[in-house]
Amino acid sequence: MADEPGGLGRLTLLARASELLDSALAYEDGLQRLAELLARGVADWCAIDVREPDGALHRLAAAPADVPLSARDAHGPAIVMRTGEPDLVAAVRDERLRALGVASTLCVPLPGRAGPIGTLSLLARTPYRPQDAELASELARRAAAAVQTGRSEQRYRMLFERNPLPMWVYDVETLAFLAVNEAAVRHYGYSREEFLAMCITDIRPRSDVESLMADLERGGPGSPLPNTWTHQRKDGSHIAVEITAGRISFGGRDAALVLAHDVSERKRLEERLAEAERLEAIGRLAGGVAHDFNNLVTVISGYASMLLARAGGDGEELREIAHAAEQASGLTRQLLAFSRRQVLHPRVLDLNQIVSGMVPMLQRIIGDDVSVGVRLAEGLAPVEADRAQLERVLLNLAANARDAMPQGGRLTIETANADLDDDYVTTHGDGTPGPHVMLAVSDTGVGMSEEVQRHLFEPFFTTKEAGAGTGLGLSTVFGVVKQSGGSIYVYSELGKGSTLKIYLPAADREPDPPPAAEPAAAVGSETIMVVEDDESVRELVRLMLEGRGYAVLTVEDAEEAARVCRERPGGVDLLLTDVVMPEVGGRDLAERLAEISPSMRILFMSGYSDEAVYRHGEISPDAAFIEKPFTERTLAGKVREVLDA
Repeated sequence: MADEPGGLGRLTLLARASELLDSALAYEDGLQRLAELLARGVADWCAIDVREPDGALHRLAAAPADVPLSARDAHGPAIVMRTGEPDLVAAVRDERLRALGVASTLCVPLPGRAGPIGTLSLLARTPYRPQDAELASELARRAAAAVQTGRSEQRYRMLFERNPLPMWVYDVETLAFLAVNEAAVRHYGYSREEFLAMCITDIRPRSDVESLMADLERGGPGSPLPNTWTHQRKDGSHIAVEITAGRISFGGRDAALVLAHDVSERKRLEERLAEAERLEAIGRLAGGVAHDFNNLVTVISGYASMLLARAGGDGEELREIAHAAEQASGLTRQLLAFSRRQVLHPRVLDLNQIVSGMVPMLQRIIGDDVSVGVRLAEGLAPVEADRAQLERVLLNLAANARDAMPQGGRLTIETANADLDDDYVTTHGDGTPGPHVMLAVSDTGVGMSEEVQRHLFEPFFTTKEAGAGTGLGLSTVFGVVKQSGGSIYVYSELGKGSTLKIYLPAADREPDPPPAAEPAAAVGSETIMVVEDDESVRELVRLMLEGRGYAVLTVEDAEEAARVCRERPGGVDLLLTDVVMPEVGGRDLAERLAEISPSMRILFMSGYSDEAVYRHGEISPDAAFIEKPFTERTLAGKVREVLDA
């Protein structure tokens, strides 16, 4: 090799080759340009081969591109890969190479940590010398570094591109996007070209840009900044994302690598869970208040009804007291309905039949300026629920829709079979999968804001003027639906009306026949022991039962009840006990007294619901039970029923 092969000195060639490798953006491109440079300066043919994971040599670069394969096969690469040492042939004897004008060959290894990773092969028409091998080895070392750097970049690029989460790189100074992966393109809706013409502020809502700039100015990428942001996609929709960012160098620029995790669905489910927990807490509070208030209402309405009966129905003041007590009782029932602690009497029902029977009454209630449309599905599955409560639900929904249409409009009631799958339940964060029956009530009214929808089912929440409503209508609907095992969803926009959809689990048997007429309450002479911790209720029940001819023993707690039973074995025909009492509840009391007086009948009473009483194991589902508040006639009828059973 001459001192200035092809007009280039060795040092000039080495400097040019090193600069080329350092500035190469992709190592394949850099190696190809290196091969072309060497072919012009120190060789007539040049090839760069690397070893793949399977052990085979793969040609990454060649100049000219048609370097004979026989050159690689006959000399150099195989020997160099085996020995790890340069292979110089000063005078070629291979006839195939001599026929091509090749006089000398030089092959040097591309060094790696565990041995050669490839070879650099040079073929020339003039002889190579040992000092040429030194130059070629230096170039091979730089080429090996480029190969390994390129492979690392390829691996990182593959991880970047194939990551299922959006990733991008942006310039820290200009905030311009420098690179984005396919997941970002797919998730945000911008093309790669659009992304690379944008800044990171372009994917933030305008309201967030100021706080973003302030945080970046205060800390910068990789600092402990807020990691949850609101991003805006190309279609204008907003998503919640958790950001992980770190400082990197990208193409010689100070940049940040960002990974974005869309947590919109998780945030939505967390909000629904918090909402459910908040309503549950309100429900527990409302239920506790209603239970205590129920005892007072029981006393007031009970004495009022007894006094009216003795007065032969005369007495305006008594009727007003009874009417007020009835209204108070309705208020407690609504609170108990919201808290899911009212007593339900579920039966298998035909929802279409209930809706059809309610339409004439609904039309009268909502007025002539609102038309009522009904679309009932054929072959509708039955549901198991309390008929009176379902009628109340429909009535409350219709009344709420009427209030949303002060200028008139249209009310539409629909039923349909629906099969809720796991995805639907997960998306809405409520309900259970399986066959359901849907009841939808829609109006063409003013609609509701998101803020109103968030508080819609809270007791006493109302958008009406003071004195225009109690705010218990929709909370009652919510409680009845939940207590019946169903779910309720609201769809509304301001100015576009509202739709409330209720999903009740479908029953797996035919509707029950209509209940028989209630028999007239009878009198009796048996002995009844009343156990109630509230003195007012205890005395009221005693007066009611004594008025029907029964002998009544009143006690306050379990210890006194056990003493009375032991003193009068076989002398108590019926135990009438409250379910929820301090220290010893009604179920435990009944079990203790059954050991003393096995023939004694048991009747439980409570203002709590079947969920609190039955489902929570307070008493068994087949136990005799009466709901507070009750009238004298209702109590006498239930007592007679238990004694005669």
